[in-house]
Amino acid sequence: MKTKLIFTLLLTLCTFSQSAFAAFILNGTRFVYDEGHKNISFEISNESKETYGGQVWIDNVLIPKEDVAFVPMPSFFKIEGGKTQVIRIMKITDKLPKDKESIFWLNVQEIPPVNKDQNNVMVVAVNTQVKLIYRPTAIIKGRKDAESKMLLKKEGKAYVLNNPTPYYFAVTELKVNGKVITLSKELSNKLGMIAPQSSTLLSGVKLTPTSKVVVDAIDDYGAINKYEVK
Repeated sequence: MKTKLIFTLLLTLCTFSQSAFAAFILNGTRFVYDEGHKNISFEISNESKETYGGQVWIDNVLIPKEDVAFVPMPSFFKIEGGKTQVIRIMKITDKLPKDKESIFWLNVQEIPPVNKDQNNVMVVAVNTQVKLIYRPTAIIKGRKDAESKMLLKKEGKAYVLNNPTPYYFAVTELKVNGKVITLSKELSNKLGMIAPQSSTLLSGVKLTPTSKVVVDAIDDYGAINKYEVK
């Protein structure tokens, strides 16, 4: 899950208002849309005491930006403090692959209230971004613990982490011989979204044919599971 802060500077002399803290909390860190469903839904909770506006939209990752695969309803809304809003997502295309998962970014943007009585404030609008994964019917049953099928392969002098499955994986930690490896930001981002039938170069990670490699990966429900990769 990614969180972005969008700052709106109202005056040169500023202090943080209460809206500097995220008001919206989602009831998941990723959402899976199984083929055959008319729609799926998720909840947004407003943890603040104030009424916030909100906007939801979906960014394409691999398909052309102008193509629309999913529509959130409603896309604009208001939530009173302490209340929740249910958002439904509907698929409106039949062009997605039938033999592997497709991935999108689901964005939830806060629109904080403006207090007209306070002049020297900095308004912070938080954008929360989580993965939306579309899973076709043909591969639904094989998803559980599919991470166990990942392989280590040597290519030249380096090793790659190979994903031979039709699923997206999110690896959060890599251990070699029991030691947690400090990953570069670039490699961490790549491991966080390993595409189906792809290989990720483990640049900067020293491995030998006898190395024991264990990864932490996030499942559909946000739980972290460990898998030994051979």
